[in-house]
Amino acid sequence: MTARDAFALLRSALGESAVRYAVGGSWASSAFGEPRFTNGFDILADLTQDNLDRFLGGLPATFYVDADAARSAITAGRAFNVIQRPSAVKFDLFPARAFPLGGEELKRAVLLSESGLSEAPTPFVTPEDILLAKLHWFRAGGEVSEVQWRDIQGIVRSRRATLDLPYLQYGAAKLGISDLLEKALSL
Repeated sequence: MTARDAFALLRSALGESAVRYAVGGSWASSAFGEPRFTNGFDILADLTQDNLDRFLGGLPATFYVDADAARSAITAGRAFNVIQRPSAVKFDLFPARAFPLGGEELKRAVLLSESGLSEAPTPFVTPEDILLAKLHWFRAGGEVSEVQWRDIQGIVRSRRATLDLPYLQYGAAKLGISDLLEKALSL
């Protein structure tokens, strides 16, 4: 089973459970910046205790997820893993409500047809939102990740002329990363 096949199954379970989602992480930074290999998927999802069991119940038996760990993660506002066996494709699901901009990211998501994940249009967080997320993770990781900084640079280089600067400034202020945004935009 390919990563595309695994994503199609996960996407179906999210859709059948009426869970809004958007692809983020390295897939989004590659779509809006410079492509790079990634082994997993970061999915921002409007998961709650109310819809989590429907989603988990909709996953095919070829997926592994620790339901108790997923429930605890939703309560604590952190990600949990879903792994498709035997391909070992890993999905990290991030509850949107756990992030200061999570709800806005889902509302602002854009449909991409040429994502490499699906022939059907797929919701992705916007270039601005993945840039803010990457800056946030870069700060949270002690500002040492060369991979994160390369992703940031790639998005800025590729999208500089079309980035929504007022939204970026608003989001950076909300996340406490205005200085990093300034640094990234000055490249």
